[in-house]
Amino acid sequence: MVDENNVSADPMDSESMNAEEPVQPQQASQAAGAEMSQTDAAQASQGQASQNSDAGTQEEAQADQSVSQQSSEASPDDAPAADSSAAGEDAGQKAIDDFTKSLRTLPGKWYVLHTYSGYERRVKQNLEARIQNFGLEDRVYQVEVPLEEVEKHTEKGRKVINRVRIPGYVLIRMEPGDEDAFRIVRETEAVTGFVGLQSEPIPLSRKEVVSMMGPMISQRALKAAGQGEEAAKKRVQEVSFKAGDQVTVTDGPFASMPGVVSAVSPQTQKVTVTISIFDRDTPVELGFNQIEKAEDTQK
Repeated sequence: MVDENNVSADPMDSESMNAEEPVQPQQASQAAGAEMSQTDAAQASQGQASQNSDAGTQEEAQADQSVSQQSSEASPDDAPAADSSAAGEDAGQKAIDDFTKSLRTLPGKWYVLHTYSGYERRVKQNLEARIQNFGLEDRVYQVEVPLEEVEKHTEKGRKVINRVRIPGYVLIRMEPGDEDAFRIVRETEAVTGFVGLQSEPIPLSRKEVVSMMGPMISQRALKAAGQGEEAAKKRVQEVSFKAGDQVTVTDGPFASMPGVVSAVSPQTQKVTVTISIFDRDTPVELGFNQIEKAEDTQK
């Protein structure tokens, strides 16, 4: 008789109980499919993000291109003003360059006449009349008085004048070695002679002629080109006041107070005057017409 309590379990049955249940092929296929779906979803998500990034980059590029096109479209509108300004700036220099080139082919040489100071323009008129009267047109070609524009600033206001650039001298272009023509020129009223040897005048170099005539030629060319502002910038500025001048205020709340000029601005016709107010030096901006030099006030 067999004792049931002594009967041990079958080893195979124990292993079967301890072992995991085998995975069925259908379950394995479903698991693999789930994993692939998750992978595909992740890739699809990354692809969508990449597309969104590319789309954003394209939109930014299109926006930059649009701004660039707008800038390029706007620039032609601004170009005429810039071109006009550049043309104005070049008009004066171009005239000087053309004059310099012409000196190589123009007949005759340029000489300098010494005249009485203040008689330069009258000498020019007298010479042109004598050249015509003596029939010297084929030997004496041109007479010039170099001029310059001066902008004078005083307590009375601003004034623009044309004055002789080289007082006491007149330029004349004529054939060299023509003693008869030289004599007629020398004998002109208010002319004291040629610069150089008395018997043989010395002609100017092309560089010297351009240096003397250039400013006048540039001014005329700028005005002819309608560039008055550019021409004005080339004026000689003369101000009756300078830093350090002792002045008296003649107008405004500081009238009759003495001061010292510390800065001058011809463009705005203003001066900065240091005035003592309550024993403290105070800079005050005033117009040229609001001050007088101390010596003028004392007179």
